Amino acid sequence: MSSKIIMTRQQFISFSGIVLTVIGGIFSLMFLASVQFELNPTVWFSASYYLQFIPLYIASTLLISGIFISAKFSKVNVYLAVFGHATSEEILFHILGLATSPLPLYAMYIFLPISLVALWVAYFNVLEKKSISVTEALFGFIFSTAFILLPRYY
Repeated sequence: MSSKIIMTRQQFISFSGIVLTVIGGIFSLMFLASVQFELNPTVWFSASYYLQFIPLYIASTLLISGIFISAKFSKVNVYLAVFGHATSEEILFHILGLATSPLPLYAMYIFLPISLVALWVAYFNVLEKKSISVTEALFGFIFSTAFILLPRYY
């Protein structure tokens, strides 16, 4: 006799939020441990100092998105879009040779599919939360692109 595991849509969404929270939490702790904090303010605005925070930013955005999915936050789509844009742009710019990524290769393999799913979930409103407005979509795209590229070319 085979037993089937039946999960409702809401249980699946909650489970997905927990999984993203755990992944984001683990990577946030790993990347936080690798950040070299400086007391000297002259290095705070250098590209090399700023670039070390990109993996932490990506992981913590995933962590926040997972928490918001689990908490059923109405504006979770905006956070998913920001995570999706920042992560996929960081990896794609690295692949295209426009930038060298501080993300380790194993993290790229994990984060790229998650970021593409996050973009799909956010823009197609799969969670049936507040839809992303055009303004929010432009903000997410511009903010994440600026966050990823500005320290490299400024």
